[in-house]
Amino acid sequence: MYQPLPLIREDLDTLQARLHSERDPKRKPRLHLLVLLKSGQVTSRGQAAAHLALHRNTVAAWLRRYCCSGLEALLTYQEAGAPAGQKTLPPAVFEQLQARLATSSGFASSMELQQWLREEFGLEVPYTTLHGIVRYQLQAKLKRPRPSHAKKKSPRQLTLSNSAHAASGRARPSAGRRPTNRCGSAARMKRA
Repeated sequence: MYQPLPLIREDLDTLQARLHSERDPKRKPRLHLLVLLKSGQVTSRGQAAAHLALHRNTVAAWLRRYCCSGLEALLTYQEAGAPAGQKTLPPAVFEQLQARLATSSGFASSMELQQWLREEFGLEVPYTTLHGIVRYQLQAKLKRPRPSHAKKKSPRQLTLSNSAHAASGRARPSAGRRPTNRCGSAARMKRA
């Protein structure tokens, strides 16, 4: 639906002076749009969009904001992302979490950490947020021993068996590789 271009209330000299003194790269094209319309260099939203290398819907949104709320509303914009310095955890909770991670007991898993935050403070914090806080802000890791196969030897047993083979004079094959015969095949060799 066609809507006529809004009437620019400020005079051209004021807009040009403000455009030349503006340093903010997000405000400058908005002021430039008003200068183009006031001076008559463009006569439609499409021409203004092409001149400023913007999409016509962006130009339409800016003009709608200017028409409804004025110049200052057009020049205000919200920065993308969370406000600087915002923590997803309150500072008191952040300090207690840091203290708890410093202890030897800590947390066995992220689910245990989420449960602790839910029970102690009534906070529902997603896994990715907790991981970012624990791993990158607090530089800690949630570690616990992983389950191991029953037949797998411990590092202590491996060092003892290696030293026993060295004492007997027999060369022990490396773990995970089958011994090879002279031809290089991995067929079973006869023990003498």
